[in-house]
Amino acid sequence: KRLYIATQHYDFIADIFGKMLAETESDSYKYALREIKTYDIIHEIEISRSDIGIIAIKDSEYDIMKRYLGKKGIEFTEVLKASPHVFLSKTHPLATIDALSLSDLKDYPYVSYEQGDRNISFFTEEIVSGLQSNKHIEISDRATLMNVLLVTDCYTVGTGIMPSALNRGDIVGIPLKSDDFYIIGYILNTARKLNEETQRFIDLLVESVKKI
Repeated sequence: KRLYIATQHYDFIADIFGKMLAETESDSYKYALREIKTYDIIHEIEISRSDIGIIAIKDSEYDIMKRYLGKKGIEFTEVLKASPHVFLSKTHPLATIDALSLSDLKDYPYVSYEQGDRNISFFTEEIVSGLQSNKHIEISDRATLMNVLLVTDCYTVGTGIMPSALNRGDIVGIPLKSDDFYIIGYILNTARKLNEETQRFIDLLVESVKKI
C-alpha cells in the first residue's frame, strides 16, 4: 500500500492523515505527508511523484488557477469553501474582538508561508490583498509559525479551520471582514489511475469536512 500526499499547511489534513494511519491494518505500507510550497505541490502532482495534492484557491483567482492546472493535466475537485480568519495568540490585544478588519491589523506584524521565488498572489496560502503592515515575516513550516504566533503579537490569515488538539485553544481564529473566500480541494493527475489508498484518503477527507 502506498500513499504520498503533498499539501499546503493545514492542521485538519494532518488530523485526517493521522486517522488514516490509526485505521490501517496492513502489515506493509509506505505513506508520506509533505507540507510544501504551493508551486511544488502542483509540480509533485504533474510529475506523479505524489498521489494527491491539497490546496486552497482564492475565489478571485479560481478561474486563473483552474486554467493553469488544466494546462498541466491536473484536475481540481472542490471539497469545502471557507471564509478568511485571522489567527493570533489568545493573549493578543485583538483576541477578544468578534471580527477584525484590515485596518485593525495594520500595526501588527504579519506572518505568511514562504513561497520562494514564486511568491505571486495565486501561489500564496493567505488572502493578502489590502494588508498594510510594514512588518512581514516569512516562515516555511507550520510548527514554527504557531510558535511565533504564541509568543508575539504577530498574526496570520488562513481558512479558519483549526481542529487539531495540538492547539489547545492557545491560538484563536477570528473572522476577517472580507468578501473573499477560499475554495479548498484536492488535485490529481488526470493521466493516473486512482489507487486504493488515495481513494481511502479522499473518502476520509470528504467525511471530515462535513463535520467542519
